Amino acid sequence: MDSHQHDYYVELSVIINRMKLKNMTPEIPTNHIKIYQSDVNRPALQLAGFFDYFDAERVQIMGRIEHTYIHNMFPSELKEILRKLFSAHIPCLIFTRGLEIPPMILECAQEYQVPVFQTNTTTSAFNSDLNRFLKSELAPRTSIHGVLVDVYGEGVLITGESGIGKSETAL
Repeated sequence: MDSHQHDYYVELSVIINRMKLKNMTPEIPTNHIKIYQSDVNRPALQLAGFFDYFDAERVQIMGRIEHTYIHNMFPSELKEILRKLFSAHIPCLIFTRGLEIPPMILECAQEYQVPVFQTNTTTSAFNSDLNRFLKSELAPRTSIHGVLVDVYGEGVLITGESGIGKSETAL
């Protein structure tokens, strides 16, 4: 799973702590899970069986809509869909609004070793908070050597290779 072309990632444990998530599958290890994708996914279409263009790298979030939908599914149909969802190696599944997690979901999570979490936060508030945090943490960065000088109230940035004399020039 570490054959990513991405430069940045956020450890799932950081998200768990920052978002104050309640771990519903404490026996599943989470310390090796890294999030590379800043977007999150609500798997409503996947629950309906549509997996085209499904980005399994994303954190999966279930709100009231998905929760209501799965409660109206036949158990055999739900089990098949859950197997498809969990076997895609999603990083985790998060239930918002303190929604009760059906035992079948926890069973599938165990089988595929995918952690499941719960938060009391509303779905849209949680989505935007997590998305904002991930976008900030996973934003591209560039490091440059430079010195900033104030010249008559104007900022001037002098850049160049390390040790080339930027500080001396600024002085």
